[in-house]
Amino acid sequence: MRPSPHVPAYDGHSPFPQAAQHPAVHTRQVVVTATIVLIPFAALAAGAWLAWGNGITLTDLLLAAGFYIITGFGVTVGFHRLLTHRSFTARPWLRATLAVAGSMSFQGNVIDWVAVHRRHHAFTDRPGDPHSPYRYGAHLGGQLRGLLHAHLGWLFTGPPVPAERYAPDLLDDPMMVRITRAFPALCAASLLLPFVAGWAISGSLYGGLTALVWAGPVRIALLQHVPGASTPCAT
Repeated sequence: MRPSPHVPAYDGHSPFPQAAQHPAVHTRQVVVTATIVLIPFAALAAGAWLAWGNGITLTDLLLAAGFYIITGFGVTVGFHRLLTHRSFTARPWLRATLAVAGSMSFQGNVIDWVAVHRRHHAFTDRPGDPHSPYRYGAHLGGQLRGLLHAHLGWLFTGPPVPAERYAPDLLDDPMMVRITRAFPALCAASLLLPFVAGWAISGSLYGGLTALVWAGPVRIALLQHVPGASTPCAT
């Protein structure tokens, strides 16, 4: 998509025109986003404490790696290359599988994720880009502030991106609409499956709980904060 011709010219160095405006804060958006971002990060600290006390097993690591790969491919191959950029075509079952896997990464539902990323590419590092690191200018202070905004800040204050404009093809796809509506359930499954697998393999509730920590929130935190593997989106 191309930027609107009504967008004023931008010199590539100055802060965005809207950067000085006080961003609107939506309580529900803040609460949901904080839950999705902060709880996995806290679990990462808890996981480090468990590892120090031998609270980690080979099963935990294998499950964490497996779920990381599955959900990571769901985001990078499914959400990004297939659905956002339409770089290739896929059979309906594969398209749905990748969308489900990406939804289990806790980075937002598939339609909103795609809409945000398409808008990002339509206005890359220019006014209108929802998470550009150059929002506050190209000087050092602005770039440091922009780094925080680009990584997490925009999730809490950014206005909703209209899917009707940026992802109408997905809104017209009944399967993508169903997967979008199932996002909360898929997030729950993303936590429940490691717990069940860990319990079944170890034969103990403790094994299920450590698998839940490592292949659940710790895996989610790593996936959210590894550059190139994540572009989290507010729900």
